Amino acid sequence: MKIVGSTFSDSKPLQLSLIREIVEEQKPHLVRVLGLRDLSFFLIAALVNLNSVPVIAGAGVSALLLWMIGFLFFFIPQAVAVLEFSHRSSEEGGIYNWTKASFGNFHGFLSGWCYWVNNIFYIPTLLIYIIGFTSYIGGEQTRFLSKDPLMMECISLVILWIITILNVRGFTVGKWIQNIGATGTFITASTILTIGVLVFLKRGPSNELSLSALIPKTMDWQFVSLLSVVCLNYVGLELGSILGDEIKEPERNIPRAVMIAGISTVTLFLIVTSSLLVAIPSQEIGIIEGILQGIEKAAGEIGLAWIVFPIGVLMIFNAAGNTSAWLSGAARIPFVIGIDKYLPSAIGRIHPKYLTPYVALIVQGCASSGIIIFTSSGGTSVHDMYLILLQTTVILQLIPYLYMFTGLIRVDRSYPSRPGYFRNKNILTGAGIFGTIVTFSGIVVSFIPNNSIENISGYEFKLILGCITFIIPGLVFYSINSRNIDRNR
Repeated sequence: MKIVGSTFSDSKPLQLSLIREIVEEQKPHLVRVLGLRDLSFFLIAALVNLNSVPVIAGAGVSALLLWMIGFLFFFIPQAVAVLEFSHRSSEEGGIYNWTKASFGNFHGFLSGWCYWVNNIFYIPTLLIYIIGFTSYIGGEQTRFLSKDPLMMECISLVILWIITILNVRGFTVGKWIQNIGATGTFITASTILTIGVLVFLKRGPSNELSLSALIPKTMDWQFVSLLSVVCLNYVGLELGSILGDEIKEPERNIPRAVMIAGISTVTLFLIVTSSLLVAIPSQEIGIIEGILQGIEKAAGEIGLAWIVFPIGVLMIFNAAGNTSAWLSGAARIPFVIGIDKYLPSAIGRIHPKYLTPYVALIVQGCASSGIIIFTSSGGTSVHDMYLILLQTTVILQLIPYLYMFTGLIRVDRSYPSRPGYFRNKNILTGAGIFGTIVTFSGIVVSFIPNNSIENISGYEFKLILGCITFIIPGLVFYSINSRNIDRNR
């Protein structure tokens, strides 16, 4: 039998190849849903967590100095790294793939594992914000919600699974949570700025606003430890690259979205922090409802007390958008690791209808649920519960950044055949060095307890236990699965 100049047997490999291609095309695969606007809003929703501003603003006017230091020596190097790496490699997985290319499979896995696990901790802190704002705007009848760990646990779990299910449905549904959250952030910041200006004009600021006030009077360890929280608030530019296969024209849209989100982030943080310091004395700022405290006090002075409720609703949208962005983005890391088979391959499955990494999203939801239950047990106060989650998140989040910044210094060796975004190699080296120094310092000072901690020994124990407990299982997974991969080669 002849088939265009070849025998049937000769054409068999070609036929098999074509069949494989057809089968692959018919398999569920990720779809490119996010355009420039969606990606920009996604990054802004992830980056701008206004709810964490009170933690920094509690340091007084010096908080503005911390924001600027973090922006110059951490945020800008981060932007350089993301622009450079995403230009050379825009595949799904982002920072996991970059580390793997720079330092090998083990370090890629450890980086991806820490990035994912840190978000297992971070997501519950965002849920605490949602409940805190809900309890505040509801008045005395709901104020108990932020003081009862059991009630907070139950409500957090309900909200977590609503957001998880929406993201399983895909970015065609889930992206609107981020879009609404980012829009709410801009409206909230603009309103807070307006209130701050009106209060300033009526009776002046609650804290001294001057160049001399920027310098802290006492440079204690607790103040220095806030730098780690500032770094945490500036992370997230790499999140867009993690979604590489779900972005339209990623090589074009990722750099543009990074620029838009970067400028928006630092501007919004400085505006809200300044306005909050105008409205309320720094020592009176609470870490969970601090922004609403300031708005309520300041708005009452200028006859706008009614505005507290709508601003509270917008703050809830901001926290929900932040939660959804990190839950959906972080879940893509175990999804890609599952495809590489360093985690169970089931985690790398795609939903046949919604075309999302649904198993990874469900696993993420289950893991965060476990953290919520653990941290709300054993008599831990809501205040200490929040700080334990926050600092554990900082430590685990910054480990992948150490890899990213050190990898930036040797990026040409990692991707020798791919052109970079920056032509001047000194920019890459400088960004890598500054980023590494600040990131390492942030990890070290994360272990310094805040002055407001009620049980220091218990706090340190849970913080260290949390880090160790969630790194060791990753090492076990890698050890077992890497041996299986080697045997099957």
